[in-house]
This record gives sequence, C-alpha cells and structure tokens, in this order.
Amino acid sequence: MAPLNVGIVGATGAVGKEIIGCLENCRSFPIDNLRLFGSKRSAGRKIDTSKFGNITIELFSEDSARECDVVFLAVDGDFSRAHAENICKGGDGAIVIDNSSAFRYMEGIPLVVPEINAETIKGKKLIANPNCTTAIGLMAVWPLHKLFGLSKMVMSTYQAASGAGQPGMDELMEGTRSVLNGERDVVAENKVFTHPLPFNVIPHIDKFQDNGYTKEEMKVTW
Repeated sequence: MAPLNVGIVGATGAVGKEIIGCLENCRSFPIDNLRLFGSKRSAGRKIDTSKFGNITIELFSEDSARECDVVFLAVDGDFSRAHAENICKGGDGAIVIDNSSAFRYMEGIPLVVPEINAETIKGKKLIANPNCTTAIGLMAVWPLHKLFGLSKMVMSTYQAASGAGQPGMDELMEGTRSVLNGERDVVAENKVFTHPLPFNVIPHIDKFQDNGYTKEEMKVTW
C-alpha cells in the first residue's frame, strides 16, 4: 500500500487524540502526511506527536479535507451529517471514516468492525463505526457466533464520562477534586451532565425511545 495523506477532524477532542495515538502505534497503515483539523478556537495550535512531528491544527473546511486520501471524523453526529458526504463525494473525494452515530443505520453505508466484516467497505467512500460497546462486545461474541450460532445476548454496560468527550472527563475530574478537598458539600457541580457524576451512579443515559429503551441502549443494535 502506498503511503496515504490522512486527516483527522476534531483532532483536539478525546476521540481525536485517541485516533492520533492509534496511528502513531500502527505499523501496517503507512502515512505520508498527517493533517489535523479543528474549529476556529483550535486552529493554529500545535500538537506534538512522536511519529509525525509537530503538527499545526488547520481550520476545518470541506475543500481542505477533500485533499486527503482518508479522513477520520471525530465529531458529533450533526457535524458528520453536515459534512461527511460532501468530503467523500465524487471520484476525487476522500474516504471518510465516521466515528459518530450519524450513518450507523443508513442504507448503503457499511457499518464496520474491521476484524469481522472489513469486506463490506469495498468500493465505499463513507464508512460508519458502531457504538463503542457494540464493537468491543462483538469482538468476543463473533467467534462464538461462528462456532455455535447465537440467537440472544444480554449485555450490561457501564458508560464512562469520556462518552461526553473532553468536557465530560474534565467535569468528572474537577467535581471529584472539589468534593474530596471539601470545596463542595458532598455533591459536585454539574454542567455537562444532567446529574453530578462523582460518587454517583445514573441508571439512565440519553432519551427514551418509543419502545421503552433509551437511545444509548438502542445503539447496541445500531
């Protein structure tokens, strides 16, 4: 495989940082040039990487992203719906790998866990990722399904603050610190989450759907 020109949109967020780390540690994915895209707030900042050197974050534009061979979208679903198809359209568009939930249930767009169904991406320019719980669970379940066939699975998940990105993790850390230091009386302040997370368990994530399950629960099947 010839070295690729790769872009990451949302490079300063929690998911974007993880993608950078994965690319730094991956030897079988040759990269000629790594470009990082962000908002006006992030543009101009520099990110130091061990493999690709010091990279200046560029202000995102569809035209700039289309100059890449492969683009990872580490953004929310609304952003992906607004830009993903424009980045990949036409013969000169980039291959887009979207990490949001925007295209997981859309006809004609492959929903891919590479170790299980990588063959479905052939000829496709837009590729969706499943929910993180689904991807991890399927890695264990898929070999069992091939050997024995599974008709039902009960999955219990415990979601992390990182699901809300860097702001969610920061709120958890700051809230924990403030309670432990006695700056707040037992209950931490919450702005990102509906309820305080430190020293708490919340049995409800996202909106309830018509079938009685929450959107977060349904993502396991999407």
